[in-house]
Amino acid sequence: MTRSVKVAALLLLGWTGTAGAQRTTEQYIPIGESPGISGVRSYIGAITAVDPQRRTFTVQDTTGPRTIKVGEGTRIWRDRSAERLSNEAGDLSDLRVGRRVEVKYVDDQARDTADWIKVAVAAGG
Repeated sequence: MTRSVKVAALLLLGWTGTAGAQRTTEQYIPIGESPGISGVRSYIGAITAVDPQRRTFTVQDTTGPRTIKVGEGTRIWRDRSAERLSNEAGDLSDLRVGRRVEVKYVDDQARDTADWIKVAVAAGG
C-alpha cells in the first residue's frame, strides 16, 4: 500500500470516527448545545400537541408550529441537565404538551421525521 493511500485511509477513518463519536455521545449533550447541530440543523421549541396514534407531535417556536413524525428509528432522550443529572433513554410517552424539545431531522430538506429528540424533563418525571 502506498503512503498516500495509507494517509487517505487514516484520514477517512478519522473523519468517520468523529461523526460516529458525536452520534454516540449526542444523548449526553443538553438541549441547544450540540456542536454544529443546535440552531443550525435542529429545531428547538415547546410541544403544543401530541398524537400517539399517528406518532406525531407539534412544536412551536418563534417561526411558528411544526408537526414532526416519530419514526421507528427515532431516538428519544430525556434531558435532565437542568437538575444536573445525566440524560437517559426515553420514549414516545415523554413527549408531553409544554415540554421543551430539540429535534434533529432525518432529512434536513424534508424536515418531517425526527432522527433524534431531546426532551427536557424534571427530576423524577
